[in-house]
Amino acid sequence: MPALGEDVRLGMLYDARNGRFFADISLWDHGVVNAKEVVDNVKVQNAEYRYSYSLEEARKNSSLSLEDSLSLDLKLVTAKGSASYLNDNNSSTHEARVDVSCTIARRTRRIPQEVLASMKNGKNLDDNRYTHFVAEVIEGGSATLSFSQACSSAEEATKMTDELRAGFVSLIEGNANSKKGDSLFDNVKISYSGAMVEDMNTLSYKLLPLSVIDSKANRVIRSLDNDLVAKTAAALKAGTIVGLKLRDLQGEKVFQTQFPAIATEISSFSSAFAQADTNFRTTARYFLPALRDGNTDKNEMSTQLLAAISLFRQRIELADEYIRLKDREANVLQNSVAKLIDLGFKNHLGDHEVQPVVGSKALTLLLSLGGPSIGRAKHPLQSRIERRTVGKEEDDSEDEDYEDEGDEWFENQQTLAHLNSSCDALIRQHLLRLPGVQVTFGVANIDKAVRPGKRKKTKANIGDIILHNREKLVNVTGMLPNPPTAPTLVVAGQTITVNWLPEREELETETIPATGFVVRYRRRRNKDKDGAFPRATENEDHTEIACPASATSVQLGPLSDDCDYEVALAVHTTVGASDWSPHAIGRTDKQPSVASEMITFFQDNKARLSKSDPRGGVKPWDLVDSSSGGVKKTLFVGQKEVDKRYSSEAKFSKEIAVRIVDVAPEFKPEVTAADITDDKNTVVVVFTGTSGHGKSTEVNAFISYLLGGEVDDPARILVIDDRGARQSESVTQTVTCFRIRPLSSLFEGKTLLVVDTPGFGDTRGISRDAFVTAAMSEFFKTVKHVNAIIFTCKANDSRTTFLEPVATYIFRLFAKNVHTCLRTIYTFSDVGAPLARGALERLNWPVKQFSVEVNNSAFTVELDGGERDDIVRESWLRSLRGQFQILQMLLRAPPVPTTQSAEVVQGRIRLEKKCELTEKKILRTADDARSLITRLDALAQAVGRGPGDKIKVSIDKAVQETLPEGEATTLCINCNFTCHQICVYGDDADKKGCIVMSEEGRCTVCKGKCSWERHKNARFIIKTVSKIVEMVPEDLITQWNSGTNSLEGALIDAMETYLDFQEELRNDILDLAKLNEDLTSKALLQNLSNLINYIDTLIKTAQARGSAPEQVIQLATARNTLILERELTGRGAEASRDSRILVQIMKNVRMEMMRRIKLSPRERAEEEKRACNLYNNLRDQLPSDIKAKAPKALSMKGYIFKGALYPENLKAVIELVKVVLKDGGVVAALVAPKN
Repeated sequence: MPALGEDVRLGMLYDARNGRFFADISLWDHGVVNAKEVVDNVKVQNAEYRYSYSLEEARKNSSLSLEDSLSLDLKLVTAKGSASYLNDNNSSTHEARVDVSCTIARRTRRIPQEVLASMKNGKNLDDNRYTHFVAEVIEGGSATLSFSQACSSAEEATKMTDELRAGFVSLIEGNANSKKGDSLFDNVKISYSGAMVEDMNTLSYKLLPLSVIDSKANRVIRSLDNDLVAKTAAALKAGTIVGLKLRDLQGEKVFQTQFPAIATEISSFSSAFAQADTNFRTTARYFLPALRDGNTDKNEMSTQLLAAISLFRQRIELADEYIRLKDREANVLQNSVAKLIDLGFKNHLGDHEVQPVVGSKALTLLLSLGGPSIGRAKHPLQSRIERRTVGKEEDDSEDEDYEDEGDEWFENQQTLAHLNSSCDALIRQHLLRLPGVQVTFGVANIDKAVRPGKRKKTKANIGDIILHNREKLVNVTGMLPNPPTAPTLVVAGQTITVNWLPEREELETETIPATGFVVRYRRRRNKDKDGAFPRATENEDHTEIACPASATSVQLGPLSDDCDYEVALAVHTTVGASDWSPHAIGRTDKQPSVASEMITFFQDNKARLSKSDPRGGVKPWDLVDSSSGGVKKTLFVGQKEVDKRYSSEAKFSKEIAVRIVDVAPEFKPEVTAADITDDKNTVVVVFTGTSGHGKSTEVNAFISYLLGGEVDDPARILVIDDRGARQSESVTQTVTCFRIRPLSSLFEGKTLLVVDTPGFGDTRGISRDAFVTAAMSEFFKTVKHVNAIIFTCKANDSRTTFLEPVATYIFRLFAKNVHTCLRTIYTFSDVGAPLARGALERLNWPVKQFSVEVNNSAFTVELDGGERDDIVRESWLRSLRGQFQILQMLLRAPPVPTTQSAEVVQGRIRLEKKCELTEKKILRTADDARSLITRLDALAQAVGRGPGDKIKVSIDKAVQETLPEGEATTLCINCNFTCHQICVYGDDADKKGCIVMSEEGRCTVCKGKCSWERHKNARFIIKTVSKIVEMVPEDLITQWNSGTNSLEGALIDAMETYLDFQEELRNDILDLAKLNEDLTSKALLQNLSNLINYIDTLIKTAQARGSAPEQVIQLATARNTLILERELTGRGAEASRDSRILVQIMKNVRMEMMRRIKLSPRERAEEEKRACNLYNNLRDQLPSDIKAKAPKALSMKGYIFKGALYPENLKAVIELVKVVLKDGGVVAALVAPKN
């Protein structure tokens, strides 16, 4: 038998009835035993490890029988030392466990039979307490490591056990991962039993009955019934598990912290069950040893033990039922509380009382989870456990008592429904909180509260709603504001009167007073009545109207005509709002269209409305009856100019840039317009696009739709008068803003400012496009926001060569912040996808933001009662569908400020002005560079030649070229130079405004920078013509430099002027680069190549048509300006590089000349014979890309070569300058030949 850690010795006496050793009593003296014993030593082998994964398995591995295990459980025997792990030490209901044991047997000690027979026995054989003695012991060492971890479920325990098993196997075999092994033992409880290096311990022993020694010492020992042992062990194990479950249940956080009454109840029940468990163990400890004694009544004792087992089993079942109930209660409470806490409810559970916020008048709505049903002093199941018997006869009476106590509250469907209903009501009320209403929400254990209208507190039930108001608890269950019934509606024209009745009872109103009512309404679609163009859109926003608590009606209006409205009502109280009532639906009456009313109005007031008043800025009404058949009569409605802006640009100073007109101001003057700066009530839509693409027609069609025009109206309402306009020219000559008052419900109370801009790309040339830019600058100064910018183009025009520059112009006019406002309308649309869409997508126009197709061909067609009327009506409907979509888009488009766009246009104008001036300087510097090249070439030929040798030189001569009739230039009378080829200013003080004059009034073009007063208009242009003549060097020197007699002196003076002018040009380019960089960062898009290609096309077309020279010059100037912008955009400050290189070249050449001119005649003569490195030194300083294109380095002086002389260097410098002029920089881009 296993020793279980007991110090068992040979000869020790033992009582088999209760498994007890008598440690201090032996049959013989130890000295006698030790002298007579036989010792068999065992050779120590490699240790083997045994694994067990449960207490039962560990006991089985230790050779314990079920009866032995039962003795351990009943504490009849106790495992000690290295066997202490065999005791039942479970710390939780579910436990993962691994025991690793190692046992090494070293020797066996025994008393041989012949020795036993010869030994004298003492008087102990006569003592009935002893039944056996120890005849043999096996000694050795044993140790066990135990690992255990509490788990939340059986599944988790199984999983953890498997992980521990795998981890130990790997650890023992040396294959474990250290990091993984460390994490494996987190939260694992580890214990150790025994030691392998201690003195040898008894591992097991063998017992012999005393009758072996003396037949008279025979003791009758009865074997226990296996079934009885199994039943007892099973009952003990079940009781242990229930005890652990009760301990876990008592430790539940929900009970400990939030429901202490339930925790107290569980504690009381646990104590009762623990006493029942103790009683059963005591009984088993008494009967089992007695049953082993052969002298007792086996049947009687077995019956009594079985009765105790049955009683304990019944108590276990009652405890299991109690645990099930409490688990269910915990689950219901946790779910109910968690749902509310997650929404922000304050948790007062477990508090003695609800504490109000100090100094706050806030009300608190609480869900009650208290009362007598939560936590009883003694649960009925505990009373049953505490009874001495739980037999059938007494069960009946107990069940009756239990029923008297009532069902558990959480198993009562009515109570649960009440709790869930109250939770939902509080959650809904929490969501319906109102701004400014101080009310908080929470959960609390409330046992009693006052009922409305009562003074005395009464018990609160689980799920009641309690109002905490000024330290007073009021039960308001069922009194939270409920949705009112649907209001009644009375429709009159375009107004709806909403009526309702107060529905709350007096007690409800006193406890939770109403603070007002709110009516909300919105339009809704009615597919049966709306027709093709419903007033309402999908899922419109609601409009809300607040009413006092005493109100019972409110009038809505004016509303859209011929439209359904859904109306709902809510009541507001001191704890928040109610939910909305069911919707009531009413439909407004249909109004006559504004267009038909306008036609009638004109007919009634024709004489007055047809009068013109140019002084007052009034355009008269005009009804036009076309002479051609099938064309609709047209009523051009009157307009009144309320504001106008002249262009602030000098070239367009006498032209009106922006006009703001009120449309039909005489019609319904009581309807007022919002101010154009009111971005909440004024919707600004800008129509722009290509000339001849139907933009003005679309504006007319859109306004006609706004006014409710119908296909069979007697006349068509128009605003833009396109009579007499050529198709290739823009109908609109200025930026015209048509202000249209909200004359119908379609406007939704908004004033519309429809902006019609002049079309780009008409036949009057690039000057009109420039005017549009100037006009838009004035527009942005006047109108501070836009809601949409609509680009109109023909649906089937896929010519990117034409659409591209126009789209680019539009991109250049607006800032990046209006990108979301860009919209597209395809005019002249037909069946199929518009071809222009693909072209615009390639141009990065945002067609996906909003695009609509329209065909306004039926707009001016008259119905004649013929077969084509159906076609006209269908075409009319198609047009209206497009206008309908446009209006819906506009009414929902947010306003975008135009401040940044104003900066973009102003910056664009400044840039173009500066570019135009800089262009002239660039062309001049190219001419000056060529002149210097010629002079350098002449110098190269002259150096080393004797006097009298003639050389060919180029002489610049000023000539006059007469201008066409009516044109004049600006001439500097000091410099005899044409500073501005075509100037509109006369010889008076306005000459300060000439484009070439600086802010200080000095010319920025002529060499002397002369005052504007020294400039006059001339009827001719002074041009410089080069002429080749042969001259001797002395004559050349005399002409070029009267101050010196050397060729270098003449060139030095010319270079001095050139370098000053180049430095000025370089600064201009840097200023332009900075201005262009700022503009590029703000503008929508900057694709200048498209515009350059477009203007090149216009130049070729103008030349082919034989256009006037001034028009071609104008186009060329515009082209050069764009080229300069493009170079600045691509290069930035680096655009001045070629100018900088030219300056550096000329500076170095000038320095070399200055050095040589200071030499004496003898020194100079010697110097001209020496090799010169002027060009090579310049070449080494060039950028790599210019250097690759420059002439090769000249030969250097060496043993073989004499090296290049000064003239050769000058000629190489000439070639270098030519390379720089062709490099592709700003100068090269402007002076390159045009294809």
